[in-house]
Amino acid sequence: MKARSRARIAVAGASGFIGSALCPRLAEIHDVVALTRSPARSRLPDSHGGVHWRHCDLFRLDDVRRALAGVDYAVYLVHSLAPSSRLTQASPRDMDLVLADNFAQAAAANGVRQIVFVSGVMPRSFRFSPLLWSRREVEMVLAAQGVPVTALRASLVVGPGGTGPGLLVDLVRRLPAFLLPPSSRSLTRPIALQDLVRAILLSLGQPQRYQGAFDIGGAEWLSYEAMLRQTAEVLGVRRAFVHVPVMPTRLASLVARVVSGAPGMMVGAVVESLPQDTCMQDNPLQQAIAPQARGFRAALADAVDPQTGRLRPSPRQSVQGQDLELMRRQSLVRSIQRVLLPPGQDAAWVAGNYFRWLGRCLWPLVRTRIGADGSIDVLLATPGLRLLRLRRASEHCTPRREVYRITGGLLARRQADGLPRFEFQTVLEQRYTLTAIHDYAPALPWYLYLPSQAFAHLRVMRWYQRRLARLAR
Repeated sequence: MKARSRARIAVAGASGFIGSALCPRLAEIHDVVALTRSPARSRLPDSHGGVHWRHCDLFRLDDVRRALAGVDYAVYLVHSLAPSSRLTQASPRDMDLVLADNFAQAAAANGVRQIVFVSGVMPRSFRFSPLLWSRREVEMVLAAQGVPVTALRASLVVGPGGTGPGLLVDLVRRLPAFLLPPSSRSLTRPIALQDLVRAILLSLGQPQRYQGAFDIGGAEWLSYEAMLRQTAEVLGVRRAFVHVPVMPTRLASLVARVVSGAPGMMVGAVVESLPQDTCMQDNPLQQAIAPQARGFRAALADAVDPQTGRLRPSPRQSVQGQDLELMRRQSLVRSIQRVLLPPGQDAAWVAGNYFRWLGRCLWPLVRTRIGADGSIDVLLATPGLRLLRLRRASEHCTPRREVYRITGGLLARRQADGLPRFEFQTVLEQRYTLTAIHDYAPALPWYLYLPSQAFAHLRVMRWYQRRLARLAR
């Protein structure tokens, strides 16, 4: 068989902010498999030769395994700040762990030689924002299956479609004055999108030389206040800046959300992670990109449309409406909760313990019945009506994962697409188990489901989290 002259690179999150800039550059020298969760984007023709788009649901391990077949190297650009179902009962941190664990397992199974991951620069203090701590956990999960991981730890990335620079531009456009707490003087090192792409290209394909974490940044150190002032200069507007002794982060997030109109979860994560002193360690990769690195002002000026004064949109924006409409039409639910795993136990133990406990904690209203084949019936105690039926998918079960397909019951709607299931997945060296419901279609009308079944499920899972925390202690 003739050997391939070009490496095959898979890019997860290819339709996002960084992926949209990276894939055309990669396609100049490699064969690119662009993975996206957007069905609408995967159907569009490629405007750049050498980029092959593929729809891939990273919440499904089998999907990821098929997508990474024959891949030499992978770039992981995924985050969970955007919605993936009509109802999501999960924190971005927990969803990120599920996605990263699936990707790492699939990469190891396919012999992928390196994963390049864009992470976040860690602050000097021990106070980590949830977004930055989530990035650190993802680094550990990606590396846990033995595939060499290159983590590029970047601060604010400046380019078209970026959430962070878009928030800065919207705030400066709409607010005449800013109240700045002391943390606004904290220093960070923003990086232009083009420079981040250069760093990815330099490290990709060299797992021995660039294994581990590498801090990367642009041409200059800037404070949050300096970035606001330079943004005002780029937009050609005058703004007042007033220093105040204190400002709660929640208040800053609320103001930013109201002014920008962006989703609250995304705005809160960005605001919490911006005003912190960062400590960047010099390294060969930073030294390689530093001579041509661009400054914040120049990078922002290129990213802003001079006609509208707004940040140029990401190419993905044109299909986001179609994706949201599909989510609304499918009306699926995703619910993920992280529970502590008692020492010496595994995913099968958690699954069995949970279903037995469920019948006790909801008695006398609900009871559970566990069949000899591992099937689970959740029954209304009187008169014994079956609310949910779950079948153990033994072909997908391992000591680290238990999978139950939701196959029927009065509370489950029949659906043409999706794979409704309940999964128990252990991560971070079996420190946690993620209990996850994926692609579930409730039979109740949406206006009844939300205040009843959805609310009850979340309360039960919180109760179970406390139970396992006590056992672990």
